[in-house]
Amino acid sequence: MKGPVTVAVTGPFASGKSTLVRFLGELPGAETASADEIVHHLLKNDSQAIARIVERFGEDVRGESGIDRTALGRRVFGDAGALRDLEGILHPLVRRETDRCIEASDAGVFVVEIPLLFETERGEDFDYTVAVVVPEKRRRTWAGERGVDEAALRAIEERQFSEEEKARRADLVVQNDGDLDKLREQAEEIGRVISRERGQDVDLR
Repeated sequence: MKGPVTVAVTGPFASGKSTLVRFLGELPGAETASADEIVHHLLKNDSQAIARIVERFGEDVRGESGIDRTALGRRVFGDAGALRDLEGILHPLVRRETDRCIEASDAGVFVVEIPLLFETERGEDFDYTVAVVVPEKRRRTWAGERGVDEAALRAIEERQFSEEEKARRADLVVQNDGDLDKLREQAEEIGRVISRERGQDVDLR
């Protein structure tokens, strides 16, 4: 049985990736997942991930249910080596879980939000890659509304390719200026592109 057409959505922090994925998920025959949500699930429920993180970072990162994300964040924030170690634990597990979700899906299209798509060299794993770009001033405003200050934002950005580099590597680029109707229209256009190129392979009416 042939699996779904796979689409990975990436972009810088606070660019509107999740909103685009939600709109893509509203298209007929589409299913979605988020790498961040998978990480949250792993930190709460995956015994392998929890054991390896506690072994590396100590018992004080253990919470009432799985890993205390706040405590873990304090351990890795500003420590590039610790962050690399954490990513070394989590990224293979996220890849495994993402692949499992895709294989189990009977959707026509499976859309995954992956912030570090190209940084983790996963771009070639998907039929289509989409980069969301956003005006810098608006993105920083959105980051501030999430409680992320300039220092934290710079730390996030240091781990990621630039917006321009993500756009250069992606198959499709979505411009997000904050107009939700326009963003939904672009999601619908992505659906039309996939339908045109894949013909009868995908149900995205």
